[in-house]
Amino acid sequence: MGVDKIKSKILEDAKAEANKIISQAEEEKAKILEKAKEEAEKRKAEILKKGEKEAEMTKSRIISEAKLEAKKKLLEAKEEIINMAIEKLREELAKLPEQSEYKDKLINLIKDGAVSLGGGELVVRLNKRDMDIIDDSVLWNLEKEVEEMTKKVTVLKKGKPVDIIGGCIIETADGLKSLDNSLEAIFNRNLDVVRARITEKLF
Repeated sequence: MGVDKIKSKILEDAKAEANKIISQAEEEKAKILEKAKEEAEKRKAEILKKGEKEAEMTKSRIISEAKLEAKKKLLEAKEEIINMAIEKLREELAKLPEQSEYKDKLINLIKDGAVSLGGGELVVRLNKRDMDIIDDSVLWNLEKEVEEMTKKVTVLKKGKPVDIIGGCIIETADGLKSLDNSLEAIFNRNLDVVRARITEKLF
């Protein structure tokens, strides 16, 4: 075999080997790319899944926060309405002394306070306007009623005027005991009941 033929044969064999290697490399490359593509798709799916989960969690959190905020706003609105109603009742309370039946209510408040303190020597404190409504004859009649209820000799005397809307404050003569039967004190003592009734009627 001549040199040229040997050279040609070597080149052909080398070319065939090169083609084989290149073909294998191309196949390996395709496998690597396919594997990489599959891995990328897998990672993509995982990321999307994670993203969807995080998105759902974020959505749930936003909805929960919105519900809490809405509930808070509703409660604040209800509280505002209740407070407005209470203030309206306070305004009406201030008008009570102007009503015709007020004197009878005041007399009953004095009697109830005197009985609660057990009778005896008591001081009746009223505002300036009510000092004229409750004269000595009224107190004298009340003394007899209180004595009958407490079985104790009772003396009712008017004390210095006090700054209240209406009603009375009853004190023992020694100043050791007192009972606040002013209109505002009674209202405040029953505020929880008032709030409950307003809530029941309005909501």
